[in-house]
Amino acid sequence: MPRRPALSFRSALIAGTVAIAVPAIAQADRFAADPRLDNKADSYGVSSRQAAHKCVAAAEDAAKTARFTGVEVIGIKTVERKPDGYEIEGWIRVSGGGPEWRDNAPARGSFECEISRGKIVDLDFDEISGL
Repeated sequence: MPRRPALSFRSALIAGTVAIAVPAIAQADRFAADPRLDNKADSYGVSSRQAAHKCVAAAEDAAKTARFTGVEVIGIKTVERKPDGYEIEGWIRVSGGGPEWRDNAPARGSFECEISRGKIVDLDFDEISGL
């Protein structure tokens, strides 16, 4: 009687995919330990965790669009639930240029993001020239 392999190709492929995906998912949630963020969706289907990630991505994208290269949101200051969404404030660090910069000196500033009915409606920056 022929012996079956311990692990089929399909099982090995699934196991390998899970082994690669789990660390990537864990890294994707930089604010996993933040107790202010939860997975409870509001009436528009957005949780505070999703709102924070939307705002972080929008802040980083806006800085990159303004031609900064070293862009990183380094923390969340406040998370406030509103009747129709959230207000998220955080710190951002940029370097590598920008429209008005003459050197590559890093700068740190803050951003404020407002989500209403599941969509970003306002994004403002403080303390960084060019944003």
